[in-house]
Amino acid sequence: MNIGSLNKVEAASDRSSLKHIGIIVFDGVILADVVGAADVFGVGDKLISTAFPGTTRYQVSIMSISGGMVASSAAVQIMTAPISQFDDQQFDTLLIASGTGNFDAYRDPTLIAWLQKKRTQVRRLAAICTGVFVIGAAGFLAGRRATTHWALVDKLSREFSTVIIDRESQIVEDDNIFTSCDVGMATDLALRLLEKDLGPAVAQRVAQNLVVCQRRRDTSPNTLARPVESIRNSKIHKASLWFVEHLSDPVSVIDAANFVSMSERNFIRQFKRETGQTPHDFLINLRLEAVRQQLSETDLPIDKIARRCGLFSGANVAKLFRKQMWPSPTEYRKGFRLHQENIA
Repeated sequence: MNIGSLNKVEAASDRSSLKHIGIIVFDGVILADVVGAADVFGVGDKLISTAFPGTTRYQVSIMSISGGMVASSAAVQIMTAPISQFDDQQFDTLLIASGTGNFDAYRDPTLIAWLQKKRTQVRRLAAICTGVFVIGAAGFLAGRRATTHWALVDKLSREFSTVIIDRESQIVEDDNIFTSCDVGMATDLALRLLEKDLGPAVAQRVAQNLVVCQRRRDTSPNTLARPVESIRNSKIHKASLWFVEHLSDPVSVIDAANFVSMSERNFIRQFKRETGQTPHDFLINLRLEAVRQQLSETDLPIDKIARRCGLFSGANVAKLFRKQMWPSPTEYRKGFRLHQENIA
């Protein structure tokens, strides 16, 4: 680390004490969100303690409403502490991880009351993708800018009409409230928070130690054609959200049609009319976008990424990439990282 970075770390450690980071999770949480955020602050803490022995900067707690084991989207169980355990403790940062459980959690009065009580004691709040609904329900986004997944912006607008939705940015900051537009972006967002604390050089060093691609916002725009964001038909809109929530599951068009109580034929016709795509193509595009995200920000094997994104095998992913006239998944990952090195 260069002298400037050390000075920044030293200044930060001198002017503030231990920073407590709370990560709140619910059933169905995206595992990468929990691991990504915890790793950023954990590596940042080790970096500081190496430069200044005996100095501790960050402490991370994983919490849920009732505590105990929480099932992640990857079927991995996460041990959590109950939020009530921290009633008398102060946090520097609270981060709401993404996951399908957020849609139930943001209606939980115990959680909302706890967050509202903690708001005056917390320096900053952060929410990954669906986590925005939790902080929205707590009343923290009234009149503020925020973002979420493109398929959920209409729902967010309906639920919380005073939120100013930013449909373009990947990470939005407004009055120390941070939101991100997609699942799996906890690493990016945590690096942004770390950069705020310790400067860009330290954040870049942490990113390098994690072997992740730093700053998704620095990448070239995503060229994958996205489905229409504004869907007027309520059943089709509901089905599109269902596809997003079941991205990794072996779902079919018939499953989606049954979910919204429509015949398969009528569902396909109405879906194509509203989105310009068949339900099958819509789901494939969602999964391909998720694959490209995983290729960009993880070192996971292609087969594992394929399973996570509902495409079953690396061979299937490669076939779809060829059909889109893209480079192979391996070449795509190499090209992305070369681009990141060139702009660093």
